[in-house]
Amino acid sequence: MRPALLAFCLVACVHPNNDFTPLANAARAGDVATVRSLIAHGADPNEAAGQNNWSPLLHAIHTAQIRSVEALLDGGADINRLSGDGVTPLMMAAGYGYTDIVQLLLKRGANPRIADREGFHAVDIAAAGVPDIDRFTLFQCQDETVRVLRDADPTVHMNSKVATWARAKRCRV
Repeated sequence: MRPALLAFCLVACVHPNNDFTPLANAARAGDVATVRSLIAHGADPNEAAGQNNWSPLLHAIHTAQIRSVEALLDGGADINRLSGDGVTPLMMAAGYGYTDIVQLLLKRGANPRIADREGFHAVDIAAAGVPDIDRFTLFQCQDETVRVLRDADPTVHMNSKVATWARAKRCRV
């Protein structure tokens, strides 16, 4: 089968029951070659998919697939796109404590000044942690991630309640 036809079938014909697009599936799995091929053949790197209605970039971050993140950014994924629940890729990576992905996103233009609906920035989410069933960081200190975010933009001040919670966890804030 010719590569263009194969890519078309992956985009148009295959749609698993999990409501993920083929691009979201490839991003989640870290299948960089498929990510690049799908985008080259017309897949939208910003199309929301899955039960959370996340972009492929958020799916890649959720599963800690830094190479997928790079491929999606190379393919035109919106680095500052807010998800339906008001989270940016930088916020998600920060909440999970994925310092390497946070650094990549910042290097590629992620804006640490964007706040979610409650006014929290990526640095707040990194310091507080997240209660995600797949990566529960609420009681962890993510000091390196916080430091990277503070260094990226020292004008973004941590929410005082978040700072209190981080100190209660014995984190360095």
